[in-house]
Amino acid sequence: MPIFWRPQFRIGHDDIDADHRYLILLINTVELVLRFPDDPRNVELALAELRHYAEHHFEREERIQIAYGYIHLDQHKHEHRQLLAELDILARQVHATLADPDGGVEGVKAQSAEITAFLRKWLVDHVMKADMQLVPLFRKPVVR
Repeated sequence: MPIFWRPQFRIGHDDIDADHRYLILLINTVELVLRFPDDPRNVELALAELRHYAEHHFEREERIQIAYGYIHLDQHKHEHRQLLAELDILARQVHATLADPDGGVEGVKAQSAEITAFLRKWLVDHVMKADMQLVPLFRKPVVR
């Protein structure tokens, strides 16, 4: 079942909220290709796009935090690096399963629920816990 954007995900910064919406779309895409992995390239492509966009989003979010003078930037950056590392581990595991003659697309399909649950937790926990701390920041003027 796909994740849908909810008003409670809103951070209050248009660029960050747009990025979060797109990350939800990418996670839904990964879920779809994991559940119906007709072509292993689609699985790897979807995971690579999620990784690429997550990194782009984190960089943008950190630049915005700097502009607003966010005092917990270092902690937030550390969490971003951890999330990317977790995503890298997941992608390597999926790649290994696809390359394994006993795994392949059927192996990925068997793991799809577990992988999807991880990605949902990965995104929703970060948005609902770490990023929600940014909400008061966007009510202040930008520091120049």
